[in-house]
Amino acid sequence: MNKKIIALAILFTIITSVAVFFYLENYKKSIDYREYAQVVIANRTIPNRSKITRDMLGMVTKDSAYVHPNAYRDIDAVAGSIATSRIAKGDEVLKDYIAAPGDIEKGLAFVVPDNMRAITIPVNEVSALNYMVRPGDMVDVIVTISLQEELPDGSTKSYNQSNYVLQKVFVLATNSNLGYDSGFVNQEGGTSGKNTVTLAVYPEHALPLALACDYGTIRLLLRSPADERETSVKPSLLEHFIRKDDTK
Repeated sequence: MNKKIIALAILFTIITSVAVFFYLENYKKSIDYREYAQVVIANRTIPNRSKITRDMLGMVTKDSAYVHPNAYRDIDAVAGSIATSRIAKGDEVLKDYIAAPGDIEKGLAFVVPDNMRAITIPVNEVSALNYMVRPGDMVDVIVTISLQEELPDGSTKSYNQSNYVLQKVFVLATNSNLGYDSGFVNQEGGTSGKNTVTLAVYPEHALPLALACDYGTIRLLLRSPADERETSVKPSLLEHFIRKDDTK
């Protein structure tokens, strides 16, 4: 009798051990050892060159092994930026797909401030302060222009006048250089043979600046970064510098 009990106990122990072994094996298989990460995706297709708003974005959890290294993990880092390529619905939002405001690596369009326009003007060694103007500087623009006035007797009077065109204008680029340290690279003009400065202006200021460039001679006045004031200066006429001899 004792032998039967011992045999049954041994058998029961073996069965229990086998059952525990298979249970533990199945439990190990059920444990997910993968690492997960949350990434930003497009909730809907985002067209190229469109401003990205928060409602266009969402978060999903993915296996870290399948997350692109350039994927964004925070919606706040993406909202407000500009798409530089089409982002399909459900795609991860990558750093290669967007440009933040002021991102010079993405091109001039992404440096232009909101509600402003970029306009390029020709300059030379004198008007551009010996080519020491840099992107990021603030300048004033003055013009010297020849004008004609019709007099009551039908004759015409010609005179030269210098005047302020714009003040506190932000320099976006010199030639094709957007970075402050670049300045006028190849200041002889490269392929065009001319040097230029690109300025950020409001739409209503672009028209008088274009007229000044086309019909007058412009110069840039470099401002101190700490100078926020605007000045009121009357136009200056050439005849103001000519002294009349009253003795004759």
